[in-house]
Amino acid sequence: MLDQSKRIVAYSNMWPQFFNINEDIRGDVFTFHFKDLQLDEKIDQALLLVETVVIPSFEFHINGVLKYLHIKINPWTSAENDIGGVMIMLEDITEVKEKEIALQEHNNELKQFAYITTHDVKSPITNINSFLHFLKEDTSINDPSSLQAIHWIEKSIDKANTKINDLVKVIEQRESSVLLEKIELEPLIEDLKKSITVDELSLNDYLKVEFLGEPYLKSSQKQLITILENLLTNGLRYRKNTIIPQLKLSIDTTSDKQTIISVTDNGVGIDLSVHKQRIFGMFKRANDVIDGNGLGLYLAKQACEQLKGKIEVISELGEGTTFFVYLPK
Repeated sequence: MLDQSKRIVAYSNMWPQFFNINEDIRGDVFTFHFKDLQLDEKIDQALLLVETVVIPSFEFHINGVLKYLHIKINPWTSAENDIGGVMIMLEDITEVKEKEIALQEHNNELKQFAYITTHDVKSPITNINSFLHFLKEDTSINDPSSLQAIHWIEKSIDKANTKINDLVKVIEQRESSVLLEKIELEPLIEDLKKSITVDELSLNDYLKVEFLGEPYLKSSQKQLITILENLLTNGLRYRKNTIIPQLKLSIDTTSDKQTIISVTDNGVGIDLSVHKQRIFGMFKRANDVIDGNGLGLYLAKQACEQLKGKIEVISELGEGTTFFVYLPK
């Protein structure tokens, strides 16, 4: 606690312990002992504007050791309601900050590994594919076992390329920037309806669209397309074979606080008692019978989080699924 002249009025035991001070510092000017904290201007700001000043993360060295502090400076008032000075509260966040830095370094290493892996793996696969093309063109190879082997090698190469392309999608999505702009929803959705096909089924034939409020919103188009494209593709992919697929896209912009997007299908549904905690994970799938890469919901969730939104799901096995996306305005 400091008075208006920045002299120390009182202090907790944490201060001398943390800063290795072995004397009574009451009455001393704060900066005499704590000059390295560089708080003069922040104290003046708190006193002048009578407001709390927060420094989320302050980095400094003490006895050669790097430390991180969360600092809060609060003005205090006397019994007569006059400004008496400030209270300075420190929280040692070194351990938390070190974990954050380690996690960031780890993420950077993973990104670098992913870039290198996709390049280093794709190159030999491309070479193998070229050799396989020569074998397929070789008319002297005509025995059934050799032709079957060529077929299975080709299928394996296709799967490997698909996995590599999936990994590239994840990297590109993580690295994509958020560019807010006014998005006209009708032409965007018309493009999606025409471009999305699953097993030769066109989304255009099975999707109903509902707008509540204005048919536009302010968002980042790349992330919005990722969300809609993956949810709509999922709805068409995980359909029942016994009935005609029905999908409904609803976009509600009537709220002042958020846009609500819902995608509903009449497909196979999800057993949320088993899969709720994993369906948004990378390469996680709730249905092993229908082909899929286990990336669609992961990419949709990641794009949603980039927009500071959230995604939820309600579903019953055999009864269809509805995904809700909430995007703040």
